Amino acid sequence: MKPFEPIGAEARWRTVYTLLKGHGVGDTITYEALAEALDLDPVQNRSAIQAAVRRAAREYEETDKHALTVAPNVGYRVVAAQEHLALARKHQRRSTRELAAGRSKVINVDFNGMDPDVRKGFEVMSQGFSMVMDINRRIFTRQNKMESVIKEITTQVQGAQEGQARNEAEIATLKERLARLETG
Repeated sequence: MKPFEPIGAEARWRTVYTLLKGHGVGDTITYEALAEALDLDPVQNRSAIQAAVRRAAREYEETDKHALTVAPNVGYRVVAAQEHLALARKHQRRSTRELAAGRSKVINVDFNGMDPDVRKGFEVMSQGFSMVMDINRRIFTRQNKMESVIKEITTQVQGAQEGQARNEAEIATLKERLARLETG
């Protein structure tokens, strides 16, 4: 096969995307099903399958508003809307680690014999990483505060709804007793 020559009539990710559209929340798409759709071996061609799924998953998320999560050694699972927040948090934690790793690369450098202009470039990049990490930390803190307030309000609303249901049940009981007293 020549470089840049298409593998088939349709890009692999489009084939996977079509397969994903046929599934709903909670469904698991196995590596075997993916391999069959792509006409690949599920074990030997795992990386090609994963690459196609990553691209198809982006389209599935943007177009159909569904995300996937890995089902280890099985395939991928379509997650419920509530799970998107947990996935976003996972990516946020990963971005924090990646920023720290990137900053480490520009501050832990042997500057001996380095051209002053190049050294200045490293310093500027280090400052940029530090600023982005600080912004990320502040957003994370603000997010945690908002989530705790939302959780508190949700708990209060649920408590009020339970209280209302309890009151309605008590009123129904009182109405039954009143009706018995009136007829009795």
